[in-house]
Amino acid sequence: MVMYVSVYSTMRKMNSHNNFSAFPFCFHTSAVCQKFPQLLKLDGNDLPPHIGFDVETPTTLPPCKGSCFGSDDAKVYIQRFLQQYYSVYDSGDRQSLLGAYHDDALLSLTTPYNVQNPSRSGLREYFKDSRNLKRTKDSTMRFHLLKHKRLNVVALLNELPKTQHDITSFTVDVNAYTNTLLSFTVGGVFKEVVVDDKSKESTRAFSRVFITVPAVNSGLCIINDQLFIRMATTEQISRAFVAPAPTPSSSPVPTLTAPQQEMLSTFSLKSGMKLEWSLKCLQDNEWDLNKAAQIFTQLKTAGKIPDVAFLK
Repeated sequence: MVMYVSVYSTMRKMNSHNNFSAFPFCFHTSAVCQKFPQLLKLDGNDLPPHIGFDVETPTTLPPCKGSCFGSDDAKVYIQRFLQQYYSVYDSGDRQSLLGAYHDDALLSLTTPYNVQNPSRSGLREYFKDSRNLKRTKDSTMRFHLLKHKRLNVVALLNELPKTQHDITSFTVDVNAYTNTLLSFTVGGVFKEVVVDDKSKESTRAFSRVFITVPAVNSGLCIINDQLFIRMATTEQISRAFVAPAPTPSSSPVPTLTAPQQEMLSTFSLKSGMKLEWSLKCLQDNEWDLNKAAQIFTQLKTAGKIPDVAFLK
């Protein structure tokens, strides 16, 4: 049965409650359709079909999938980059990240904005640097909060709370991959580490877009870094840092000093070897980079380094 309603009688009823005055017919039609979403005909005219999301039976959403790299080559570059980048980022001395950024790199930090009481949102350490465009209306302030040049970028990163990222929580989505550009989004969780009181460690969630170009050392060079930080959900907190920690042989970076981490990253990028093999080579040569490079070249030329030592 087709539902029919007179626009005049309907609007009289609506006006009596809402104190409407005269409105154009198009507004009348829209208002009536909102009041009667199943209406098919109005004053003799057919109405466009109603678009809704009525679900009569329970629907199970598809499971969330993991990372999407697009290609094996992109996967190798990104996994190596993330391992090296966050090993330095979490080391306590982020100054070594200067080598990861382009001279004209840009960085923006964004957090959700609690209009009622931002100081109680749990993210107050980030608000002064947050470039949330819904909150920051002034164009001068927007420009000021956009960090330009790698010195300013790393200076801001050094001011942020000390962290420990859960690498096992990372998911990656590649946005663009060409011979001259690699853009990807990485999301996961991390803890804010308070050195003098572990009980105050807080779990946060983040999403980060890296836009990179090839570096001269066959690695990646960041030209744009967009970091979004928010409170972690209850589910994320319950699942964070529950996976077994990597063994020292497979992830030696956190036990090293900042100069050693930088040397290890440089040697791994130049040699193409995995971190554990690069570490062994440096340790065997007493952390003499030139000597390690010379021995590596000799062994590789002689075919004495197995294929498993190199990144695939």
